[in-house]
Amino acid sequence: MKMKKVLALALAGAMVLSLGACGGSGNADTAKGTSDDGTKTEATGTSYPGTPDDNMVTVDLRAEPPELNSMKTTDVASGDILREVISGLYKLDENDVPQPDLAEDTQVSEDGRTYTLKLRQDAKWSNGEPVTAKDFVYSYQMICNPETASTYAFIVYDNLVNGKEVYDGTKDPSELGVKAIDDYTLEVTFINPIPYAKHLFSFASYYPVNQKAYEEIGADSYAKDADKIVVNGPYTISEWVHDDHITLEKNPDYYNADDIKIEKIKYVMMKDTNARMNAFKGGEVDCIELDGDQVKQLEAEGVKTSSYVDNGNWYFQYNTKTKGLDNAKIRRALGMAIDLNSLCENVRKDGSVPATGVVPTGISGANDAKYRDAAGELVEYNVEEAKKLFDEGLKESGLKASDVKWTLLMDDTTAAQKEAAFYQEQWKQALGIQVEITPMPFKARLQAMQDGNFDIVFAGWSPDYNDAMTYLDLFTSTNGNNYGKYESAEYDKLIADAMKEVDPAKRQDLLIQAETLLVKTDAPVFPLYFSAKAYVASGKLQGMTRTGFQEFDFTDGAEIVK
Repeated sequence: MKMKKVLALALAGAMVLSLGACGGSGNADTAKGTSDDGTKTEATGTSYPGTPDDNMVTVDLRAEPPELNSMKTTDVASGDILREVISGLYKLDENDVPQPDLAEDTQVSEDGRTYTLKLRQDAKWSNGEPVTAKDFVYSYQMICNPETASTYAFIVYDNLVNGKEVYDGTKDPSELGVKAIDDYTLEVTFINPIPYAKHLFSFASYYPVNQKAYEEIGADSYAKDADKIVVNGPYTISEWVHDDHITLEKNPDYYNADDIKIEKIKYVMMKDTNARMNAFKGGEVDCIELDGDQVKQLEAEGVKTSSYVDNGNWYFQYNTKTKGLDNAKIRRALGMAIDLNSLCENVRKDGSVPATGVVPTGISGANDAKYRDAAGELVEYNVEEAKKLFDEGLKESGLKASDVKWTLLMDDTTAAQKEAAFYQEQWKQALGIQVEITPMPFKARLQAMQDGNFDIVFAGWSPDYNDAMTYLDLFTSTNGNNYGKYESAEYDKLIADAMKEVDPAKRQDLLIQAETLLVKTDAPVFPLYFSAKAYVASGKLQGMTRTGFQEFDFTDGAEIVK
């Protein structure tokens, strides 16, 4: 949401690529991160003391989490909460390496397809029931039931044996590649060997769900309020005031409760950058994101800030069913008309870098190298070529520039609106068109995307696991996150072939072919930039994990410095 998942643009961007920590001692704030070349960095300086609560930290989540049902969630904000309240088979550590969570022992078959996992027997749900293998079976079968309406169902049914057949209704759910051998032994069988299987086991779609609670609360109400979700993780949800804040409290029944040092976490949801800064300086919040101007402001005060390139990828997604936007030349032209260097240097000013493809620079590839290095640069800024393609596309579509009445759907935050104005002016100058801006709250924007109610949407994606597939399978014709309804039999086949390919180099070549088709030929999306995260933390908070796969995590030793 990316989680992996859909991102909400607040101020400095979205998810995080590298390891970072908010925290320090007294009035000193220390942050560790990873630079673009992999060098470990550390910066220190003074900071604000933070909130007055002795046993609670307050951090800015920026947006209301739209979906806390792990079987249906797709966004980062929801993933931030679920990560703290649900324990799965594995969890990511502070370095994004999967570590056993509920799985005490894991055995893998010789062909690499079947995982037999022995579960710990001291985990329990907040309704008092034990966590068993049946909870995983129930969750996976429900995700593969179309009536659940899981946008992320593909990440289960594309991977588990008989997944698509179960989803399509041609096979019984009992034939899905997941079985409870006994109460504490789970067997998961994949269609093909998956190099990132343990990453999947740490992802929300592979979390367990308590059947009794889900059925008693009801699918329509489950996870909609604090008292309508049953959890088994380090924290429970004690309060949820929608569009304002969510408060978590340490779960005394969590199997590893002794290692959880922070008693309460309060997530607030602030949209305005100035309000965010004022709240931080006023001791109302302990960690906020920053825009470029705020970074300069704080550093001028001698306050240490942190910034690192993350794995968030931001792009235009076009509704390929909209008149004019059903033409690949027009779609390419709209992207090529944007000066991405100017966007990053003069608008974002936070370390974000122009995108060179859909897959960001930090994602691993074949032979211990980065995927992006092998795939090369697929994005270019060329106003002259953009104008030529645009005119050709208009002619092919039977349109004139004056006929263009498209809208650009954006988040309603101040940072998003600043970017929107930049895109609007770039299109006016380069192509002579006026594109209207439609601002929406994140949850409403996500719903509009799901409903196909947009012309162009400014969207972002955060990785589910460290592999290029986490970005590229989004745009297959059957993927629930393919909001623009892009359809290409050639693209679908390249992705399907890559899923089956065992040889890493051959698999990567198929993915590069798919990405090239996606970006340079058909252009149903146009990559804009790989985002960076700029933030500041109070001196009170120490050891919080922030990475490209975990925007917030308080279970790796985070603590309050008193």
